[in-house]
Amino acid sequence: MKVSLKWLQEYVNIIISPEELAHKLTMVGLEIEDIEYLGAKYEKFVVGKVLEASKHPNANKLTVCKVDVGSEVLQIVCGAPNVALGQVVAVGLSGAVVPHNQHDPDGKPFTLSNVKLRGVESFGMICSAYELGLGEDKDGIIVFESEAKAGTPLAEFLGQDDIVFEVGITPNRADALSHIGIAREVAALLESKIAYPKINLQECSKKTSEAATIIINDIENCPRYSGRVLLNVKVGESPKWLQNRLTAIGIRPVNNVVDVTNYVLMEYGHPLHAFDYDTLAGNKIVVKCAKEGEKFTTLDHKERTLKSDTLMICDGERNIAVAGVMGGENTEITETTKNVLLESAYFNPRSVRRTAKYLGISSDASQRFERGANPNITAVAIDRAAQLIQELCGAEVLQGVLDVYPQKIQQRIVPVRVSRTNQLLGTNLERNDVVNLLKKIELTPLPSKQNANEDTIEFEVPTYRIDLEREIDLIEEVARVFGYDNIQTDTSSRFTFSSQPPKRDFENELREWFVGRGFHEAVINSMNDIETAKLASNEFVEVANPISKDMAALRTSMLPGLLNSVRSNIFHGTKDVRLFEFGRVYFKKEAPKQGDYVSGFYEEDRLAIVLSGLAERRHWDGRVQKSDMFELKGELEACFSKVFLDNYKFIPYPIADLLMDDSLTIEINGQTIGKVGKIRHDMLKRFEIEQDVFVAELNLALLEQNKRMKNVYQPLPKYPSVMRDIAVVVDEQIPVGTLIEEITANGGSLLKQIELFDIYSGDQISAGKKSCAFALELTSEDHTLTQDEIDKQIQLIVKHLSEKLNASLRT
Repeated sequence: MKVSLKWLQEYVNIIISPEELAHKLTMVGLEIEDIEYLGAKYEKFVVGKVLEASKHPNANKLTVCKVDVGSEVLQIVCGAPNVALGQVVAVGLSGAVVPHNQHDPDGKPFTLSNVKLRGVESFGMICSAYELGLGEDKDGIIVFESEAKAGTPLAEFLGQDDIVFEVGITPNRADALSHIGIAREVAALLESKIAYPKINLQECSKKTSEAATIIINDIENCPRYSGRVLLNVKVGESPKWLQNRLTAIGIRPVNNVVDVTNYVLMEYGHPLHAFDYDTLAGNKIVVKCAKEGEKFTTLDHKERTLKSDTLMICDGERNIAVAGVMGGENTEITETTKNVLLESAYFNPRSVRRTAKYLGISSDASQRFERGANPNITAVAIDRAAQLIQELCGAEVLQGVLDVYPQKIQQRIVPVRVSRTNQLLGTNLERNDVVNLLKKIELTPLPSKQNANEDTIEFEVPTYRIDLEREIDLIEEVARVFGYDNIQTDTSSRFTFSSQPPKRDFENELREWFVGRGFHEAVINSMNDIETAKLASNEFVEVANPISKDMAALRTSMLPGLLNSVRSNIFHGTKDVRLFEFGRVYFKKEAPKQGDYVSGFYEEDRLAIVLSGLAERRHWDGRVQKSDMFELKGELEACFSKVFLDNYKFIPYPIADLLMDDSLTIEINGQTIGKVGKIRHDMLKRFEIEQDVFVAELNLALLEQNKRMKNVYQPLPKYPSVMRDIAVVVDEQIPVGTLIEEITANGGSLLKQIELFDIYSGDQISAGKKSCAFALELTSEDHTLTQDEIDKQIQLIVKHLSEKLNASLRT
């Protein structure tokens, strides 16, 4: 919100610099985001008076002028055809930056300097309205009709020497959305008194109640509605001071009546609206809700579709305004308006918030009503507006205010304890200190009751401070007014930190890993149809009251849901799929298990992974690598290494499975934690998938149980490692995993890494045999290995393989 310093100074005496004021306001929670000096663009521009005007000796279209600029008389060569003796003009002195160059196509600014024009020196420039940004006239200089002392700074003469603060108002401080609201804070900071505007209305003998009627049908959403009628209003342009005030804070002047309502809005923070009285059917105001689907055109000339809960202002026949949001086109103030009905109401914040959001309108009025306006200021605001319209428009103000206020909203009583205040703030304030601090922001202490606790003070909170509801709110106000800088910070506290590192969330740890590997997380409904639930187990849990047959049972496996996601991705053009999901599966269980949430049932946390399509992007040389079982197995192995799991095995058990072919069971430390495999062809047909899909499903709880809790630091090796390759011939039935286990078990401390790089079976070896080639990395932590040590270790490995697996070294 923009706040004018000149405007503020009408309510409170400000004796400090703008920068210091900005700092103080920021320190009490009203952050000053920017300070704009409006007169900065007219620096080195002054009001001048033309004392002489004669033809240029060497140019017919130029005039040589003598101009009084206050401190001296300057010779200025002017090219405008309308320059003449005695004119009051705007003069730019040497060094001034002219906002617009009328000879430049883009109107870019330029800096003035002393120049010679056709042999005659010129020490400044007499400016046009366009050059100063005051209009579009480029044909001649701007001539001021009013008299002004020569040398007066142009910004001061134009009324644009104000300083404007951009204030960041937090949502809870609706009271600060006005100049008077900010003035209250300034008065408290400077220990000054705030001077509220004096309202002096000259009312005629005719009563407002004879000219209009107000009916509220929805008291909940409109607890109060005040109205005044003004006759013989002369609608026209607002005086310059009012236009300058509104322009300074970013409001476009419209006409004197509308400008007054905006002025009072920014002065008191209470929205007003002016209706053309002669357009009101039955001279009546009715507050009620709209009909569903009803159409209404607002002041921005857009037709809106209303809902049945949209609160509307109506006359005797039709809608004329959206309550608290925006007026209607059918009753707007125009040049032909003669009589005006002023509205000053209080609307329920929830109602305005709902309506503004639905209609997509955010007006100055709705922003204030949404946060909470002051219900007890409607009459004051409408009297202030009527006074200004009477002064500016010559209006005849009817006697009295039509004020429908069925149930007055009372001021809130909030107690605060001095001891609690000091405890929370770390201060040593006395009872009188708390009272005086809160009185500065117009909170009134109530008289102490007999036998009352002297530690507790009750305060009456004005209705404009809707944010003050509890004791803690008042303690915060004490801290603000006392000054955060004045609260001592030398109190020491002791903290005991645990020697154990904080436990990391295992699920998040895995999630980070899979996302980093290019997977996307899926979140899938945990209910299936009964046939799908039977795919993984017959011990499925039926839903007692399913909303559809597709959600009749709780899932027994997470894989069907992921297969549906794969199908959906393929149907939408994404055939390369990498997904994972964390979730639960559910089963019936006859014998209750300790720790079950519900007797006879149990749940299991699982991690499911799915791969399908290409393993990597197509390569420029035509290579295409499809996802397969080995890729998924490799991802799992890398994951296990990441979470510091060891002693894991992938075991090819021939177990019948309705979902998977070629499945591998995963064991860690002898516990089965899940399986990995390829989805059966008939299952793929069932899910309308025409490409291979590879999946894994793991028990998350067992996975976490086997996690190594501590990381062991190992320094980088100091001595070089040695690589040796061996190829052994074994029976085809012996798994490569068994070979790796035996080599690892007999590699001793020197063997650091083993990697399979070739498998061969064919004419060069016996039938029923296969050759497996491994790369072995050997190193020592305390010395460089010798050839004898390396050969001895390799011989031990080969000897063991020969004895245990009947392997022979391939030559």
